[in-house]
Amino acid sequence: MMGLAWITLGTEAHSRDDLNPPPVFLASGVSNGLGLKFDPHLDLDPTSSGETPVYIFGKTISGQTDDLIQSEGDGEFRKLGMFIKGELIRHDLVQDELYAEGKVRLFREGEYFEGPKLRLKLGTTQGQFDDVRYYLASVGGRGTAEHVEFIQPLETRLSNATYTTCPIDRPAWELRMSEMTIDQIREVGDTQSSRLYWGDTPILPFGDVSFPIGNRRKTGFLPPSYRTSTKLGLEVEAPFYWNMASEHDLTLYPRIMAKRGAQLGAEFRFLREKSFGTVTAEVLPDDREAGITRHFQSIAASYRPTDQITIGLNAQRVSDDQYFSDLGGSLLASSQRLLPATLTVTAERMGWLVQAEAQSYQVLQDINAPLIRPYSRLPRVSLTRAHRANRGEDAYPIDWNVRAEATSYQHPTLAEGDRWVAEGSVAWRHQQGGVSITPKLTLHATQYNHRQDGSRDDTAIKYKNAPLGIYANNVTDITESGAVGTESYTRVLPTLSTEISTAFDRMVSVGGSVFQQTIEPKLAYVYTPYKDQSKMPVFDTGAPTVSFTQIFSGNAFNGDDRVADLNQATIGVTSRLISDRDGEEIFRAAIAQQFYFDDQRVTLPGEVVRTDRRSNLLAQLGIRPNQNWTIDSQAQYTPSTEKWQDVSIVSRYNPRPASMLSFSYRFVRASSNTVDFAFQWPVAKNWYAVGRYQKALRNLGAEQTNQNAGLIEALAGFEYDGGCWVARFVAQRYVTNATERNTAVFFQIELNGIARVGTSPLSALNRSIPNYQMINDLAPMPSRFDQFQ
Repeated sequence: MMGLAWITLGTEAHSRDDLNPPPVFLASGVSNGLGLKFDPHLDLDPTSSGETPVYIFGKTISGQTDDLIQSEGDGEFRKLGMFIKGELIRHDLVQDELYAEGKVRLFREGEYFEGPKLRLKLGTTQGQFDDVRYYLASVGGRGTAEHVEFIQPLETRLSNATYTTCPIDRPAWELRMSEMTIDQIREVGDTQSSRLYWGDTPILPFGDVSFPIGNRRKTGFLPPSYRTSTKLGLEVEAPFYWNMASEHDLTLYPRIMAKRGAQLGAEFRFLREKSFGTVTAEVLPDDREAGITRHFQSIAASYRPTDQITIGLNAQRVSDDQYFSDLGGSLLASSQRLLPATLTVTAERMGWLVQAEAQSYQVLQDINAPLIRPYSRLPRVSLTRAHRANRGEDAYPIDWNVRAEATSYQHPTLAEGDRWVAEGSVAWRHQQGGVSITPKLTLHATQYNHRQDGSRDDTAIKYKNAPLGIYANNVTDITESGAVGTESYTRVLPTLSTEISTAFDRMVSVGGSVFQQTIEPKLAYVYTPYKDQSKMPVFDTGAPTVSFTQIFSGNAFNGDDRVADLNQATIGVTSRLISDRDGEEIFRAAIAQQFYFDDQRVTLPGEVVRTDRRSNLLAQLGIRPNQNWTIDSQAQYTPSTEKWQDVSIVSRYNPRPASMLSFSYRFVRASSNTVDFAFQWPVAKNWYAVGRYQKALRNLGAEQTNQNAGLIEALAGFEYDGGCWVARFVAQRYVTNATERNTAVFFQIELNGIARVGTSPLSALNRSIPNYQMINDLAPMPSRFDQFQ
């Protein structure tokens, strides 16, 4: 038959017992591929009956449509999810078998095979294929096999096979095995008598192992890891993963430390319809250096019995103060000083939010920088509701908020008592001629019932003479007239505030590009009358971090222990440049300052009373020269003393994946002064350098900061992308407490899709380098239709 013709035949494609057999389409002539590209997430969706048509192509087609059909010369057999190509294809419709020979290619469900001869039973997809080259789209793996047996639709057995994820043009490693079974239902490859080869050189005998060929979890040993550090010596960890069920699993991670001994850790995870969480425990029975048994427990879980109620538990506890500084493997772990234990119950009903909370802390003391433990809240119960008027739906644009809270504060050595807070506010949003005016009235009421005095001497002993700070009022002092301590009190204070804002804009041309420029002035006034609070205790209140949001809020403190007397106006203006082409903001500049009409007399203990008539000048600048480069900065400047109070500059350049430069400088007077530089950058073909350098500076000008000067963290290393394997070498040094440092060395080789061998630096790299990316994740994930023709 010459030319291209389509013939529809009512014959069987799977079994002669089918009542409604699918059609077979025959076409002679040469078929040309359309070069279509498939989406990686594209799936096959057969008809509801499961029957799909069959297509047969070839230069010549012969046979009986209800018996045997033979295609010769560029023969093709196609059905949903499968194609077979060869010089000759013979389809026996009676036995429902297919035979192909001559450069045979088979594709089914993301698996691709090439070989000289194929025999396949179509109904059960059982068959045989010899001298095969294959490709697994799910993981990008490929290899060869002397014999392939198709056991069932998604299970294949390969004999005397090889396997690798290396591309053909960059061969490196491969597994050679007597047998491998590919199970796409379990998404696992099982091997027998396997050995790892690098080129033609045997490296490691793997024996009978299995590896994932998908994202499904699998029980078994995870790759072991090791590392060396000055505090622990050589560490070896061999985790075991137990996929207990679809909704929970368990990981055991025994860890041997040359200087400390053997530690056992376990992590249990669960994810159910109404609950999820993680439970972790570690125990070191006998620390060789500390001479004690050391342990760590952690739980983070949430339970939602109904759509309106959520119960959460988050708790951490350790055996001793030096647990993280001695055994922690990172700067973040070593810096943990306060471990919370919090139980919360939250309920929502008709717009009301009710929350009950019980919270306490464990303090990990550093003798060179002691801390006082925060108060336990046993319990805290709050009730809140907020309403924001919708224009066009509410008759009056009035917003209102109400909040009620009751808390019992407990502490081993400081004053204890119960505090009741009620607060309500109402605001009217009015807009006229492009100007928005929002007057607001707030009423704050507090009742504190004192229960027990605090002891200055007991606090000094228990907390290693840590400074009292904001807790100065929470201890009893002995004076000539007797003991003076905290007392019960009642406080009711109103606050009146008004906010006025508007915006102007125009189109401007800069460097040949058109932008929308905005000028956005804003004015806020706040008045709160004075009430003496100098003897009142402080439980959970502090000074907020100054920002543009905070400076216009009218809140001088975070928390309810102090309500500041305010008579002040805040004036600010923001200007932006917005690209007319894509709407991106490429420039933002803002400046704001507060003006005080009275001295502020309400302060936190130890805080200096403010007498200036102007606040620090707060400035902010953000620039985005292009899509890949951002610069953000903020600063506070005191005009009267001509001194900078704090400065922060953060700049990041990220032109492409795995190419990032980051620089930041942060200064807070009498607190900190640090520089931080981090990078991930290609330095040669397939080579990437990674690093971070963070240092506390001793002083800025003539004033010294309270932060200890010196190195905070240094990290440096290289990564090599071998195409199907990655090598990582990283060295890290970081502080563990006020006087000690730790040095760790990481070396890891990752065979893509198989295992990671060595000690992993990935957690350190992710934590230390912003936007860090694994270099073997840069290529797009393989699609199940990669080899579809």
